Amino acid sequence: MKKILVPTDFSPNAARAIDYAVRIARLNQATICIIHVCDHLYPFTMESISKEGYNQKITDDALENLDMIRKSIEETEKVAVSTQLYSGTVVDTIPGAAGEHSADLVIMGTLGITGIRDEIFGTNTAKVISNSTVPVLAIPLEYDWSTPSRLLLAINHFDEVNDILDPVFDLAKVFKAEVRLAVFTDEDNAAAADFLVDEKEVKQAEEKLREKYTGLVINAEHLSGHHFEESINEYIDSNKIDILSMTTHKRSLLGSIFNRSLTRKMSYHSKVPILSIPVK
Repeated sequence: MKKILVPTDFSPNAARAIDYAVRIARLNQATICIIHVCDHLYPFTMESISKEGYNQKITDDALENLDMIRKSIEETEKVAVSTQLYSGTVVDTIPGAAGEHSADLVIMGTLGITGIRDEIFGTNTAKVISNSTVPVLAIPLEYDWSTPSRLLLAINHFDEVNDILDPVFDLAKVFKAEVRLAVFTDEDNAAAADFLVDEKEVKQAEEKLREKYTGLVINAEHLSGHHFEESINEYIDSNKIDILSMTTHKRSLLGSIFNRSLTRKMSYHSKVPILSIPVK
């Protein structure tokens, strides 16, 4: 994770995302690109100001704010930072910007400048998670920084234990954190045989990951319950999990419980950062 893209709307939660990126960059000698997306609108309530004048003002203000952030980070944290201003919508712009800058990771806040949960920047973050081909780390507003010591990787398909999970273990290496692999079985839909198969495959996955990612502490567990969100959140609370990682699939709900909609929903309500890994 050498290139990190951080979109900002200059809200407190976006500032937390920037702070998180800076901490990773300091530990990993990474570079950061901070972007702002201007959605130019006509100021209907400000008839004395032309559309062009209004757009120019919000552009100038954004550029000034970006430059202030860049200078502050480079001077105090000694981290290389670049900035760029885009015009358009957040959801359409960020995935393209991640590709343009060859980003390894996108870090975003989950609550925007309006302060309205599940709306505006929060909704945008969830939509970016759905559309991104790059891993996205979503930072909740309530999250207070502490060096992560334990990451939870929640999967439902053992064929996912492959190279697509590299970002999870790359992040674990940065923080020298333990990785917990959790496989969830829905008690309402699973047969008794499913539990036995899952237990066996959990151990096989644990061994496979330990062989591949040497030097990391990796432990696998089998979780079961009636509701995924409830089971995962209880596990997070009782095991002091610092980051939850999930894969996102372009599949229907019938095909997998770990689809883009579920990861989006978790991004709204999780108390810890969520790292979403896109499955192509």
